[in-house]
Amino acid sequence: MEKALLASADLGQEAGLINFAEVPLNDSAWKSTSLRERLRITSLKVLRDNAFLPVPAVISTYVPIGLIWWFGFQFLFMDTSVSLLTELNMKKFLIYQILHGLLGLGATSSLLGFRFKWHLGGTGIHFLMPGSLCSPLLPKLAQKLSFGLGASVPGQRSFVAVLSFAVYIALLLRALLAKELGVSELLPIYLVLVLCTIFDFTIYLASRGEHYVYMLVCLVFPDWRSGMQCVQLALWCWAGISKMGPWFQYVLPFITKDSAVANLLPREFLAKILLADYPRDVNPSRFTTVLAWTGAFLEVIFPAFCSCSAPLRYFGGYGMIWYHTFIGLCMPFASVFEWNFFCMILAYYLFVMNQFSLPSSLFLQVFLTLVLVVVPVVGQLYPKLVPFLLAYRPYAGNWRFQWYILHKTALPKHQKLKTMEDPFTGNNLGWMYKTLFGKWGEASKSAIERWDWFLTASIIYVPAYRPLVSILEKLCEENKWDIDDANGNEGQTESWQTQNDM
Repeated sequence: MEKALLASADLGQEAGLINFAEVPLNDSAWKSTSLRERLRITSLKVLRDNAFLPVPAVISTYVPIGLIWWFGFQFLFMDTSVSLLTELNMKKFLIYQILHGLLGLGATSSLLGFRFKWHLGGTGIHFLMPGSLCSPLLPKLAQKLSFGLGASVPGQRSFVAVLSFAVYIALLLRALLAKELGVSELLPIYLVLVLCTIFDFTIYLASRGEHYVYMLVCLVFPDWRSGMQCVQLALWCWAGISKMGPWFQYVLPFITKDSAVANLLPREFLAKILLADYPRDVNPSRFTTVLAWTGAFLEVIFPAFCSCSAPLRYFGGYGMIWYHTFIGLCMPFASVFEWNFFCMILAYYLFVMNQFSLPSSLFLQVFLTLVLVVVPVVGQLYPKLVPFLLAYRPYAGNWRFQWYILHKTALPKHQKLKTMEDPFTGNNLGWMYKTLFGKWGEASKSAIERWDWFLTASIIYVPAYRPLVSILEKLCEENKWDIDDANGNEGQTESWQTQNDM
């Protein structure tokens, strides 16, 4: 069966304007295949079509999200009498980025973040809901500070934790509405963020601690712009270094599928240039390997130019703008669009408009040395000790995914859980298509029913996730399950779960 399906004509229709790619097999043929055959067929299908998602529909949903992001700042917090690229506006724009992400108003909390029912605001609601799951940085201290109010275990969000988060949001709003930003506006934010992090480290990650929070600390110093320049350069350079290895070439075919131009490309276009010999050998091609190393080196070279004087810093600044444009066009599954746009603005403001200089404040020098040098070095050498964002190892094929496997007879118990969305994302996707598109979305029914297969087939192209196949086979063998008895779900318990370490 697999050999027959290697022919392009046997893999069904590609994704359309609103409908997902067609599943290659009907229900009876699907049931007769093994686990590996299903993953192989599904993988070949996605690789052939350049995409699984209906890219035009995805883009159309992100346009209003992007408009909310920009006009939310412009109308509510920005001083429109002057340019965005002025000191106070840029400081407030940084704080706005933190608030925007914490409330779950960005792209990560929507469709490419697998949020199909509650598209916006889910993150903020989660952090404001007593009894919800959390990841305390210091569990024993968090339990003591909770005073037994609403949390029986440290991993359960207490009323005190909820109150701390609410105060954190209020202080960010206070700073955004202030006429100037000084110690009285910033210091309370630092203190409350520390408290929130004790209760739930995810809040720190959702604040983009490795980027925005470091820059937020810089704002209290007179040489804040120099500090922000150091943070931005460190983020870029370490990200490039983390990609320098035999793992990154496997990431490129994964992140380029479902790109903004995927539907415009001929069938098999990406597969033929990025894979060794599609469909027989789907390992990275030589071109992909060269492209991966080129991208890694450019992520170090462009920032190095940014630290030089003109005209090299112009070349570096504009180079990083184009680098982030490429990332945005790939429409990565975490869909960090606002972060991408902000990095482009920072590249222009920090390095095209301004000359790089090292900070002169002693305390800022010590702080930046610790978080931009010591922590990343430890994280690069000992990745299990430092979460990958704090170690500056993004997009190196090390995202935190989990697969939740259970017997189909246990499904009714899970449906009794009180959740904003169904714990199984495919069910939420089916609800969205039925509600929004009705009969026009019926062509997606079979693909939605096999949503988890498509996700798994895509992600196991990256070597770190391939053990899942053998683990699932062993699970079925030991429990005498048929593969259709096992109900699997790529799980994301909250909007920022993928940002924790593996």
